[in-house]
Amino acid sequence: MNTASNTASARNTVATNGNWLAKLRALAMHALNLHLQNCAVIAEAHRRPQ
Repeated sequence: MNTASNTASARNTVATNGNWLAKLRALAMHALNLHLQNCAVIAEAHRRPQ
């Protein structure tokens, strides 16, 4: 690879490394929302009489 593409690659890596916590937080929030929705479905199923 030439120097120009190495420099561009390094800049992209720095931007990605600076943003990984935000991506991780978004993923964790999405997982939490799915978990809470699942819990709500299970609670509703147990609440209903058979």
